[in-house]
Amino acid sequence: MTYAHIPAKQLWLATLAAFATGLLTLVIVIMPAEYNIDPTGIGTQLGLTALSPEKLNEAPSALSNLANMDGLTTLVIPAGSGKEFKLEVAEGGQVDFEWITDGASIYVDTHGEPFNDPSGYFKSYVIATTSEMKGSFTAPFAGTHGWYFRNDGQQDITIQLFFEGQYENPHAM
Repeated sequence: MTYAHIPAKQLWLATLAAFATGLLTLVIVIMPAEYNIDPTGIGTQLGLTALSPEKLNEAPSALSNLANMDGLTTLVIPAGSGKEFKLEVAEGGQVDFEWITDGASIYVDTHGEPFNDPSGYFKSYVIATTSEMKGSFTAPFAGTHGWYFRNDGQQDITIQLFFEGQYENPHAM
């Protein structure tokens, strides 16, 4: 079909409809999401004003939320090496944690080992390669519980580790 066969009135109506749709999208979606301007109130109801750069800058960073926990440590894991961070936890003790790297993904094994167990037994709770993790664990036995981080990359990785709960003697190994 060629445009020569479409009447001029139909073309003008299609152009007007496209202009109206664009204007409506601008007022209802783009202005609230990009500029925090919401003349209709629909953008607020849809949660679009929260996406504006102005509102995103007001939101607290992930690290400032984490700083409310009672334990905090910074670990630097050199390229090609690993490091453990452990807490002493009684059987049934619960620990909430959150950690985040400086951007790079790192291998982590969250696990526990019973006190004074010569067999070398340990129980892993999570094994993953990621740049952040949030969770909790309840110790199934009295022992040291925590994280083994291994950096398989070419650059050092810095980790901010936050934790709270029923633990004693936090220490890096």
